[in-house]
Amino acid sequence: MTRGKVRGTKVKVFSGKEARLNRVILLILLSKKLLVKYDVYLEVRKIKGFKHKDSKTVYRRVEALDQGGWIAQEGKRPGKVQGESALFGLTLKGRAALLLDGKSIEEFLETAASEQLIKFIDLF
Repeated sequence: MTRGKVRGTKVKVFSGKEARLNRVILLILLSKKLLVKYDVYLEVRKIKGFKHKDSKTVYRRVEALDQGGWIAQEGKRPGKVQGESALFGLTLKGRAALLLDGKSIEEFLETAASEQLIKFIDLF
């Protein structure tokens, strides 16, 4: 398999130029629960290959993911400088995207029981 091929199902949030950063942000929010944009930026900078990412780039990605419904504001926290800062958390849509990114629909169809396939058909 060539490098860069997606193992799972193609999801729009993980395509294009911003795909790697989107995936990293969603994985960070999956593991850390609720974070402020600045905290997300600090976590992104700890990852190899993202050490030189600009804070504005990460902030824009967080805003874009918020607008798309992949993450959502789930409260506020007092900030040190600018008052209150919004806490961001992963939505169900974001969790589903991460699951679909790792699993292939074909793999599911081959291994699913008949009850699961009936539920799948009813959903679509």
